[in-house]
Amino acid sequence: MVDQPTSASSSPYPTTQWTQVIEVIQRGDGVKAREALGEFCERYRPAIYQFFRNHGRCSHEQAEDYAHSFLSSRIFECLEEGGGFLHKAQRSDQGKFRSFLAHVMWRYLMDERKRENTHKSGGSVPHIALDGLELPSEDGNQQSFKRFGGMVDLEVAVEIIRRAAERFKHSEYLIAHFRGDLSQKEAAGKLGLSENAFRQAYCRFRERLAISLWEEVAKLVGPDEKEIRAEIRYLMSLFAEAIA
Repeated sequence: MVDQPTSASSSPYPTTQWTQVIEVIQRGDGVKAREALGEFCERYRPAIYQFFRNHGRCSHEQAEDYAHSFLSSRIFECLEEGGGFLHKAQRSDQGKFRSFLAHVMWRYLMDERKRENTHKSGGSVPHIALDGLELPSEDGNQQSFKRFGGMVDLEVAVEIIRRAAERFKHSEYLIAHFRGDLSQKEAAGKLGLSENAFRQAYCRFRERLAISLWEEVAKLVGPDEKEIRAEIRYLMSLFAEAIA
């Protein structure tokens, strides 16, 4: 669906690029590392929120609490582990942002489940129920963790597409049609446009979305064209499965 854009930005890749965040962390500059990691993860806070909202049977307020707790208690904890995940990550599959996110989120949720089970056994009411989440067991079953990682990856994919699409006028309706939530006729009616006018706008949106999507994915995997293409194919395959 998406190929390399015909025109690329002349500006350098932003400092929020994931591979650059890794480099800052591994250089050992604690202050800059915390800033870089914090800024990067805040960009994808909506994906973290949606994961809890969609998979944890959480209310809006509960999902917000979980996202805040996860970011504050676990993201920066990784920086304190001198030999931890981020300090060892290379530019390989285990070094990708979505892999990092799934790895840390799994550890966080396992600890939350233990805490809530302890509360239940003691007669306390847990703050947030996790009954809707099917977590991989602690024995390291790769298939179950792969399924869990796929759930996290899907939320990242949706957030990347949303960020790429939000640059366009009427993006809410264009992306709703892209996802299959609205027909062209329905979207045109909501915008007060003729169906033909919306169809033309949607065609332009699809063409320009390819470039925007390329730029967003580059922030995750770096400037290598093969890596960008592979990541786009994977994330779009998740998105296609979700709306099928």
